[in-house]
Amino acid sequence: MPIYTSDQNVKSGVPLGGIGAGKLEIMPNGMLDHFTFLNNIHDPLTSQDPKGAKGILGFHFAILAKDKGKKVARLLSTQGVSDIPGVESIKYNGHFPFAHLAYQDRGLPVNVELEAFSPLIRSDEKNSGLPTAIFKFKVTNPSSRTITVSLLGIGRNIIGEWGVGRFNQVVDSAKILSLCFYNKKVQPQDPSLGEMALSIFKNNSVHATYFGEWNMQGRHFVFDGSSETLNECWAHFIQDGVLPNVNTERVVQSESFQTAGALAARAQLKPKSSVTITFALSWHFPNYGEGHMYETWLRNVCDVANYVAERHAALYSDTKAFGKALNALEIDVWLKDALVNNLYPLVSSSMWTKRNRFGLFEAPQVCPLLGTLDVNFYGSLPIALFFPNLELKQMVQFAEAQRPQGYIPHDLGLKRSDLPSNSTNGLLWKDLNSKFILLCWRDFILTGDEGFLRKMYPFIKKAFYWLAATDKNKDFLPDNDGADQTFDLWAFEGASAYTSGIFLASLLALEKISVLVNDADMEKEAQLWFKKGRASFEKKLWYKKYFLAYNNTKDGLSEQQLAHQVKLQKASAACMAAQLSGQWIAHLLGLGYIVSQEKVHRALSTILELNAGSSPFGAVNAVLPSGERDKTNPHSQNCWFGITYSLASLALFEGYKKEGLELAKKAWDNAAVGVLNPWNQPDMYSASDGSYLFGDHYMRNMAIWSVLFALAKKDKKIEDFLRVKKQGA
Repeated sequence: MPIYTSDQNVKSGVPLGGIGAGKLEIMPNGMLDHFTFLNNIHDPLTSQDPKGAKGILGFHFAILAKDKGKKVARLLSTQGVSDIPGVESIKYNGHFPFAHLAYQDRGLPVNVELEAFSPLIRSDEKNSGLPTAIFKFKVTNPSSRTITVSLLGIGRNIIGEWGVGRFNQVVDSAKILSLCFYNKKVQPQDPSLGEMALSIFKNNSVHATYFGEWNMQGRHFVFDGSSETLNECWAHFIQDGVLPNVNTERVVQSESFQTAGALAARAQLKPKSSVTITFALSWHFPNYGEGHMYETWLRNVCDVANYVAERHAALYSDTKAFGKALNALEIDVWLKDALVNNLYPLVSSSMWTKRNRFGLFEAPQVCPLLGTLDVNFYGSLPIALFFPNLELKQMVQFAEAQRPQGYIPHDLGLKRSDLPSNSTNGLLWKDLNSKFILLCWRDFILTGDEGFLRKMYPFIKKAFYWLAATDKNKDFLPDNDGADQTFDLWAFEGASAYTSGIFLASLLALEKISVLVNDADMEKEAQLWFKKGRASFEKKLWYKKYFLAYNNTKDGLSEQQLAHQVKLQKASAACMAAQLSGQWIAHLLGLGYIVSQEKVHRALSTILELNAGSSPFGAVNAVLPSGERDKTNPHSQNCWFGITYSLASLALFEGYKKEGLELAKKAWDNAAVGVLNPWNQPDMYSASDGSYLFGDHYMRNMAIWSVLFALAKKDKKIEDFLRVKKQGA
């Protein structure tokens, strides 16, 4: 797992939250940051500290230890507040959806660890969509003396865009003590209209107390790291580790008032013993355009907190089960880390609406298009694997959005699920319909849901005929007319290895679908198009030892002819990293070879030599025969995580195990070790220095799961692990 220390400049933390519920991130410095649960997924609430300190003001944990009459108190972060010190350092292990923090401070007589997580349970969408983050603190007394310890949890009321109207309310019940944050004066259109709660789960080992409210803002008109004060609360806590159990519920009526509240839990630690104290931060923010799915079974934040408190032991063990099963596989440790930590977009990028519509945003901040199909082609594999009901739902939504002439839209909408767009650049993309057909077939073979496939068949058939109509030159391949595919800054003309290869794979899938639904005419048509399209693909695109990026002439090209056509922009000599994406998906779905096996093997060898060899950080998207990177556009000259991972998977399918794993590791190491930003990855990054270029929380990168599918071909344990489990099974 990625292991960091608090003095490293790690730019993201493990996201804690639920599918479609928003999240927060727990950072290696012990602070909470990057909140999106206030219906602000496209504009996260984050630290504004000009010095670069990470963490939202007003959210803290702290400890007080009493040993032989001596008291030691620390904030459980490396950042202090005013004259209250933090710990010396933190060791941080991230293993989504878990983060483990080991606090290190020579002054503390006890050992303190935190295991923070949110429920993520395979095939259990409901419990994986809970709007909560759980913090399990374990305090151990290594001495031969009894030590009294108290843990403090502090929260700030951030409900509504303005502080006026905010108030806190304590709710005490048998299993849980909660401090709830409300606002009486929120405008109806304010997306941060909602409720939040900080809770302690009660048990016989701890004594829980509360302090309902105080003003955390120490200076008028200014609230930053220099003016945040915990003094009013700290004065109570430092006395004996308990709070005064006072809650006036007073409503804020002026500015310069940041209302905060706190909970504390005290326990006696006998020699060589430990205690676990569990906090939870829960939320309920219904004022979202299409609502949240969690609203259908949880009416308010108290419902959330109580639900989690009653089930937290089972939620914890069920969430642990997935990691345990993955860790049992006999694969490299780095790959286990990369697989599990690349699942974070399930929380960071997802929308799951009250009407039960689902999707992941391509990049929730810089490209907030929902479910982008060309990217889903790579990134939705773990959705289908772990939450098949959601994946099938998403594909039905795309079918329902199909244009009258048969074109499948690029996405489901900008920041919404009900207003699909054709593309990002006004063109009708030639890769989308093929990808739609292939994803329908993939989801069927993973789930075995024949009813789903039959429901989708009319849309599949219509999608094929739209593609067939784009073949202007009658070579039985779609004709590209510019940047009309996933590389939307990179113009292709005529037949392209990328678009045409995926089309050939879709024909193989279409043939199988036609057999299943007993459509003999469609079966024959798919066979005809594949036979003739494959011949055209090899004739027009094969060049010495790889397939050309594109060729808009009638025939194959000699070296001299290619140079001439490149000048006319009717062909490209570039060796694309993604030229065999059609073969990658064909192997993934067991469809066989889309072109000559010999040519696939030769082209792959060339790609590994030219594209993978051109950068220490991944596969460069396009390299010229000379070895120079194709610098005609930003997409061609740089690396994409998703393309690198799918290429690594293809290499494994083709028997290049060492090369495939090394390539995938290069990309993962760049994110986790080089850039120090594994939980907020882009799509595109620099081939020259590995720096991030475009995208945030990008969903294409979950394509790394295809690496495990490739390894499963020769490993029965992995194959069993990858078997889809429907909910309730």
